[in-house]
Amino acid sequence: MSVIRRILNLLRPYTGSLIAGMICLFFATGSMLVQPVLWQKMVDQVLLGPKDTTLFWPIIAGMLSLGMIGAVASGLRTCLLERTGQKFVLELRTKIYAHLQSQPLSFFHDRRTGDLLARVIGDVDTLQEVVINGTDTFLSNILGMAGVSAVMIWYNWKLGTLTVAPVFITFTLMYLYNKRVKPIYRSAKDKLGDVSAKLQENLSGVQTVKAFAREDHAAEKFHQTILAYFAQNLLGISLRVKFMPVVQFLSFVGSIIMIGYGGHLVMQNELTLGVLLAYRGYWWHLYGPVYSIASINDTMQRAAASGGRIFDLLDHTPELRDADNARELPKIEGCVMFENIGFGYASRSSVVQDMNLNVAPGTRVGLVGSSGAGKSTILGLIPRFYDPQNGRILIDGADIKTVTQHSLRRQIGMVLQESFLFNDSVLENIRFGRPGASRDDVERAARDANAHEFIAKLPQSYDTMVGERGVKLSGGQRQRIAIARAFLANPAILLLDEATSAVEPESESIIQQALDRLMAGRTSFIVSHRLSVIRPCEMIVVIDAGRVAEKGTHAELLERGGLYAQMYRMQMGEEAVVGSK
Repeated sequence: MSVIRRILNLLRPYTGSLIAGMICLFFATGSMLVQPVLWQKMVDQVLLGPKDTTLFWPIIAGMLSLGMIGAVASGLRTCLLERTGQKFVLELRTKIYAHLQSQPLSFFHDRRTGDLLARVIGDVDTLQEVVINGTDTFLSNILGMAGVSAVMIWYNWKLGTLTVAPVFITFTLMYLYNKRVKPIYRSAKDKLGDVSAKLQENLSGVQTVKAFAREDHAAEKFHQTILAYFAQNLLGISLRVKFMPVVQFLSFVGSIIMIGYGGHLVMQNELTLGVLLAYRGYWWHLYGPVYSIASINDTMQRAAASGGRIFDLLDHTPELRDADNARELPKIEGCVMFENIGFGYASRSSVVQDMNLNVAPGTRVGLVGSSGAGKSTILGLIPRFYDPQNGRILIDGADIKTVTQHSLRRQIGMVLQESFLFNDSVLENIRFGRPGASRDDVERAARDANAHEFIAKLPQSYDTMVGERGVKLSGGQRQRIAIARAFLANPAILLLDEATSAVEPESESIIQQALDRLMAGRTSFIVSHRLSVIRPCEMIVVIDAGRVAEKGTHAELLERGGLYAQMYRMQMGEEAVVGSK
């Protein structure tokens, strides 16, 4: 019920359409309730009773009119409610996506992409089925049952009460059924999320699977995941196949009671044959909806499970938000200060400790250290992908927590080890750095990134589709498009995280030339295991176990003979170290 209340709360903006649909529902139900009364009049007053033939055609006309009113009202109701349901699902998906976009990166580190996809697509689809079809059917059946029960009891309270009694037994059994099946359906939805996550993982890693000839192993893992989902569904099916026949039997019992006791009353002249015929007509409108509600109820339990998973997402408060009084960050020069920064992920108590650093505008800063030392984490703190637990980061004197994330990040560019390309054209992938940029601006950025030459040779040049994650391009080509994207964005601060480590050797020098051009005049933070890339930096910072162990120029650090000198010696050899002094 809590899930249903929240769904109804989300439907508030569509109150007008829902009320109009309910009015149509009342007309449709009313026409259905009056029909058996006309049948009773036809039998008792025209065919068997006083045989008042003057009523024959008016009754026939009334039946036709009521049928037409019911059909039109039902059609309008369906149109209104389905349009409302589609709008509801559109707004709900948009709301979930916007909420996911507001989450920090740590949120996605703790969750599987496939399961999130299952919630946004599969669970919302299940809700849509209920909101569009289930709610309409459920309300019309409930209203019809209430009206039919009232009319049957009004005709003859004894016969009406006995005929309606099995309905209450059915709803009691339905309540007990729901208590047992609800956790099963929630678990089944979770298992379906596991299936989606495993499928997404296997397809994303298909190259690795094939490279190690592990197709059978991957298939078996996927099969086991599907089996768990299958087993959970079987539990729900076993309960359903026990419950639905009971509902059907109770409907049959209600019919026998009505015919048996009703026939007895007719033989005792306490009831007319026309009334019994009307009862028979009403019975179809009483127990048909009971069986329908029992079926819809099963769908609603699945929807409740889906709704629970959706609201679990929506209830997750973003850990990283703009301050209530956050202001727009004006155009910056690129002065960056770290003051006593301390940061740790949930799985690690401390990644960065007591970090202090003052970087002047236009300075190239090289971050070096062993794997896991915290270099990439430091880069992630600058655009506020994470918030430090201690200390603060200032850009041009402004604490980044006091400005909007959007105004901060639009002045920061990033080129990662594996830059992400969308399944779109080369043009749109570069233009992602500055939406609305002209084609000339895009081409200029591509030339600066040493990408224009290979782009011009593609089948449709800048209009060539790059495939999912840029699969149709080489690693070096993808990286140059990412650099062109950064050129087009024209950031004041540039973050480079192993930007040349995953490209083919013949592309490395071309990419490095483009990066040197990109870094000119910009405050740049460079993470690289290749110290030849770090060497030209005006400031080199050695990170060891999350702390700043050393900082200075290449020559200064070699002179000290500390960690940097040891790393450089390992990569370049003793002679290179002596020569570089």
